[in-house]
Amino acid sequence: MSSRPYAVILAGGGGTRLWPLSTPERPKPYLPLLGGRTPLAVTVDLLTPLIPLADIYVVTAAEQVSLVRASLPALPAAQIIAEPRACNTGPAVALAATAIDRPNDAVMLVLPADHAVLDAGAWRTALAAAIARAADDATALVTLGVVPTRPATGYGYIIATSDGRVERFTEKPDAATAQALIAAGARWNAGIFAWQRGAIVAGLRTYAADTMAALGDYAQMPIAPIDTLLMEPAAAAGQVHSLPLVCGWSDIGSWSELQRHTLAAATDPRAEVRIDAPKGRTIIMSSDRGVVAVEPDGRTMDLAAMSGEQLRTAAKGE
Repeated sequence: MSSRPYAVILAGGGGTRLWPLSTPERPKPYLPLLGGRTPLAVTVDLLTPLIPLADIYVVTAAEQVSLVRASLPALPAAQIIAEPRACNTGPAVALAATAIDRPNDAVMLVLPADHAVLDAGAWRTALAAAIARAADDATALVTLGVVPTRPATGYGYIIATSDGRVERFTEKPDAATAQALIAAGARWNAGIFAWQRGAIVAGLRTYAADTMAALGDYAQMPIAPIDTLLMEPAAAAGQVHSLPLVCGWSDIGSWSELQRHTLAAATDPRAEVRIDAPKGRTIIMSSDRGVVAVEPDGRTMDLAAMSGEQLRTAAKGE
């Protein structure tokens, strides 16, 4: 590897799936979810033994730059890349690929800010393997796939051949389909990628020309995740490769997922975990009570029982 790798962390979100703790003004990456610290800050701490802070960049919407600075006071301002408006992960990756001046053979690691792992060492080992795989192949687009522990319906799935070539992606299947996918060897899509800078720029120019053209005028920017924008057509062309990830990974993207991770990470899984929320509320997570929000007057809401649509409606109503 002639050029050192660098990391791009995608930080953003709408702030509704973890209501009433999250809000559009302060979405999941910037909440004190992991031992009182933000997922963004924890992600950087886990990453720095592999990638030094000087080689870590954060992409966020312009209105969330102050939240990045609050979570990462040691990160130089020049390493925060602000999108004029949030347009999902596809444009965020495209902006990072073009705005960060690195050699074409430098491996660009892309990962979300809003996730959590139980085994940091195993996570870094898998990242290192993805970096090495991308360094060896100037055209490869590499993605890490989490080896599933259950037929989760809230995750996307990666379907690959025995040698790791990705054939297709499936987004949030029902339980029966998820079980069948797992039986066939599918893995959860963690949104973690590695590729040489030249490979991602070439891929975007081939499959996402409209996105690349709109980088100079974000008013025209299409809104799309990197999976549909690039990874799906690239997989159909045989360019995407997957490596396994086993590290106790979670996207902590719902109250039930956050509870599962929090209790698994706790020294005493029987203990209650409390988080202060806006408007005087308290979030309580425990094996006995599930996940409840306690109002200042003592009334409770069972958050784990609320659907995503109910949470979005509640968030919009405040």
